[in-house]
Amino acid sequence: MSNLSTADKKYLENALRLDTSPIVHFDFYSFFNELGIDIDNPKYSSDGTTKTARIRKFWELESNQLVGRSILELAALFRNQELRSLMFVKFSTKIEKIGQKLMMYDEIENKPLQQKKHSNSKDLTIELRPEIYEHVKRFMDNEDYFHAVEEGYKIVRRKLQELTGEEQAHKAFKEENYLVIFGHQPKDGIEKDFFEGIKFLNMAIQNFRNEKAHDIAKPLSRNLAIHYLALTSLAYDLITRNEEDKD
Repeated sequence: MSNLSTADKKYLENALRLDTSPIVHFDFYSFFNELGIDIDNPKYSSDGTTKTARIRKFWELESNQLVGRSILELAALFRNQELRSLMFVKFSTKIEKIGQKLMMYDEIENKPLQQKKHSNSKDLTIELRPEIYEHVKRFMDNEDYFHAVEEGYKIVRRKLQELTGEEQAHKAFKEENYLVIFGHQPKDGIEKDFFEGIKFLNMAIQNFRNEKAHDIAKPLSRNLAIHYLALTSLAYDLITRNEEDKD
C-alpha cells in the first residue's frame, strides 16, 4: 500500500482527467505495460473498470516505489508538452514532487528511509520557536522532512517582510530598518557586527529556501532537517526580540 496522500491523489486526478477530457493524450494501457504493470488485472477493477477507478486502485494497492516510479513517468509526459503551454510546466513540476516524495519511502517497512535510528550519546534536545514548530509539526509527524524545512524558511521570510516590508534579507537589513528590527542603531562596532551576523543568517535562509523552492523534493534525514529548523528558529528569535520586548 502506498503513502500517496488524499490531496496528492486529487491533484493527479485533476491533472490527468482520464475519463473526461485528458490534458495529456497517451496510451493508458501501453503506459503501464512499459512499466511492467498489467493494469487490466482484476485486482485493479474491484471498484470499477474506468481508467480513473483502475489507477486509484493501483495507487492504493501498490508499493511507494512502484507508484512513485509511475508518477515520475507521468511527470515526464507532461514535461514533453512544456513548450506548448506554461500549464504543463506547473503540472510536471508538481507531479514530479509527488513522485519523488513517494520514492523517499522504504518499500519494505513502509517508512521513510530516514526513519531508521541508532542510539547516539551526542543527542541533544532543542526547543523550536512555537511559530516555527506549530507550522512544521504536521510535516515532521508525517516524516516529510524536506517540506518541513521549506515551510520553516517561509515563516522566517514572511516575518521579515511583515517587519520591514522586504522579504529579501539584503534589502530588509538596511541600516534604516535597524530601528524596526532591533529597536535601536548599533551602540558600537561589536553590536554592529552582531546585527550583520543576523543579516547574513537571514540571507543564508533566503538562499537555502530558494534551493528548496526551485528543486524537486529530495530525501532529507530527520537529523539534518532539525539542524536546518534550528537555524530558522534562531533567525526568527533574533528578528522578533525587539517586538516582544515592547509587549
